[in-house]
Amino acid sequence: MTDVALDRDTPGPVVGAVAAGVAPLPFLAVYATLFIARGAFRPVNPPDITTTAHGELAAGFIALAIFLVGALSIFWFVGGSRRWLFVLGQVATLGTAVGFATDSTTGPMGIPCMLIATSATALILGFLPQSTSYVRAHRRDRRQMRGYPDPVEASVDVR
Repeated sequence: MTDVALDRDTPGPVVGAVAAGVAPLPFLAVYATLFIARGAFRPVNPPDITTTAHGELAAGFIALAIFLVGALSIFWFVGGSRRWLFVLGQVATLGTAVGFATDSTTGPMGIPCMLIATSATALILGFLPQSTSYVRAHRRDRRQMRGYPDPVEASVDVR
């Protein structure tokens, strides 16, 4: 096995992207808890976001699943493994927040505006050159640990 060091310092833009990108997670945790409780243990009449108690329960489990996927995406990105799931989550958050901010019937605009700012910040920081090189360096190191040649170096003809 080759001597490959994966213990590089995480660059500032990645840390900043992750710090901004965690903003929706507390809201998802609270919504998951509320909707699961209101769908399974203490039904409300009328239901908050669906027409049945089972719909509230399903919405709670969907919020819980999105919370878990969001936490996994942050773990992968800060570890240098993958960035794509983090980016998809931030784009989805940004789109949803824009939808809530433009619809006056969804309530106050404070939280959607905050989520627009944090998601946009996370996306910008996530695509800075330092973030890209961090993820690429970890990809190259993982290939070397598995014994695969670097595709760029393997394509060079050494005669």
